[in-house]
Amino acid sequence: MRNYLCLSKQIYSSGHYAIVPIRDEDKYDIMQWRNEQIYHLRQAAPLTTDQQESYFSHVVAKLFDEQYPKQLLFSYLENGRCIGYGGLVHINWIDKHAEISFIMNTALEHDFFEFHWRTYLSLIEQVAFEELNFHKIYTYAFNLRPHLYTAIEKNNYQLEARLSGHCLFQGKFIDVLIHSKFNPVNIRLANEHDLMLYFDWANDNEVRNQSFNTAVIPFENHQKWFYKKIADANCLMLVFEDAAQLPIGQVRFEKDPAQAISTVGVSLDQQQRGKKLAARILEMATRYFFRENPTYTLHAYIKTTNKGSINAFSKTGFTFSKHLMYEGTETVLYTKNNP
Repeated sequence: MRNYLCLSKQIYSSGHYAIVPIRDEDKYDIMQWRNEQIYHLRQAAPLTTDQQESYFSHVVAKLFDEQYPKQLLFSYLENGRCIGYGGLVHINWIDKHAEISFIMNTALEHDFFEFHWRTYLSLIEQVAFEELNFHKIYTYAFNLRPHLYTAIEKNNYQLEARLSGHCLFQGKFIDVLIHSKFNPVNIRLANEHDLMLYFDWANDNEVRNQSFNTAVIPFENHQKWFYKKIADANCLMLVFEDAAQLPIGQVRFEKDPAQAISTVGVSLDQQQRGKKLAARILEMATRYFFRENPTYTLHAYIKTTNKGSINAFSKTGFTFSKHLMYEGTETVLYTKNNP
């Protein structure tokens, strides 16, 4: 299987279904399905074998070695057998959005159209939102298949725009509908404007109770610490926000390059607790960290009484290493390596 350079994970699965980097062995099935369904595709004429061979050799093959490819294409599998294909196309890496493409085996459309569209969307969202941290993904569809809108709206895509009379189809101008979905969790680097946000987080009662130093932090001390940390090349501070850009929480990595070890800590905004978000942002943060630091081992020092953090780290692939006394407190050490 070929791997995409820009992805740390290549296989995304749910039950019997998975998407994997597009396979060369599926190209003729894909060609057949595209030719059978040309009416709803941006494809001017039926594809020939030579055209498909050329496309896979000169376009698809190059995608795997690019850090920022214009598209990411996947084979959609049922128990390892290809029954469709699609991907993220027209990718805008700066603004962090992409269009969704997908077609399935034509024989499945009549009875299983909605099922496969919804299954595929759940998989491609893993790529776009959890792996690549895109802000938005969307569908662009000629107004020819109303049942498509039912399927995608059930997956919480919202009609964002209707382009009236946008395309000429069989001598008649038809509308194009764009449905969008925003990432429920976004990640960004902390910056100087986050000074007060981190100050409030640091002095939250629950955060202080679970910290090794439980004393309230004076603002002057915090200010010096914060500006020092965001300027430190060995400190990575990540802020997580929801689709409305409201704060969710933070994850911080403190690197020791000499030992290729980084300690990691996480905290949630008090308004976001109880939503099972700690494991979600930890998973996103560790994936982000390992992209740039693949040989590091992560260390998490957690008070033995902090069952919530232990649970979150365990769910994210951290494993128990040992009990110890850390800064005079009974502690457990959990570790994780790059998968």
